[in-house]
Amino acid sequence: MSAIGLVVAIALPIALVLIGLVFAGRRQQSEFKQRSQARAIKTAAEDLLEALEFLMLVDNFKEIQLVVLDRVAYFYQRHQEALPKKDRQEGYGGFDKTPYQQKIEATKSVRKVLKSDREIRYAKQQFSRILKTLNPMVKQRIISETAMMEYRRYLRMTLLDCEVDTYTAQGDVAAKRGDVVTAGNYYKAAKKLLIEFDIQYPEKNDKIRGLANRTNSLYNGGEEPEDNLSKALSQEETNAQNEFGIPSDPSAGEKQKF
Repeated sequence: MSAIGLVVAIALPIALVLIGLVFAGRRQQSEFKQRSQARAIKTAAEDLLEALEFLMLVDNFKEIQLVVLDRVAYFYQRHQEALPKKDRQEGYGGFDKTPYQQKIEATKSVRKVLKSDREIRYAKQQFSRILKTLNPMVKQRIISETAMMEYRRYLRMTLLDCEVDTYTAQGDVAAKRGDVVTAGNYYKAAKKLLIEFDIQYPEKNDKIRGLANRTNSLYNGGEEPEDNLSKALSQEETNAQNEFGIPSDPSAGEKQKF
């Protein structure tokens, strides 16, 4: 065998092995990228589902909740499609919406007040997630722009009511124990939220007047208006978990899944 033939005989298998390694490396990189994208989509689905569960506890507007539920199912389906073929679950039927649909359709009482300032921050985070998912749904023509604007307005007002009612309830509790300064600060915070809110609605001025009356009564030694908010706040403090297994304090415990 000539020297050239010997070199070719040795080099050719090595070259084929190297080419194979290059293609295998590229395939692994592609699969890693697919898995990363799939994880991001699954995280978005889980975050939006958590936001939906919280919304179902504090509000009863079924139309919005069903729209968000469909979006959650869409994300879970996207997660499966984004995975490498060998990672996909055979016979995957998609996210099971049935338990959530039943919860949404059922007539239920909702929480009027939140437990603490920490839970207010948690509520803002969950509402923000839902608000952010509305614009892409308009672009994909899942909902109309008019519906999106209506949903945004409603969700913002619902969050405002939660905050105002919570601060008012905290003020009432402080007033009952004779802590005038703390009660006044809570009423002031609730009133500030209402005044600075950029959407006008009929109940807004009534709530501002009600807070002014509470403050006047507080400092003038009068009797506070009869209200169920402080009772609702006390009830929340005695409840360890909600119907979905979410602790009243979002920082404590593990959330149970359906």
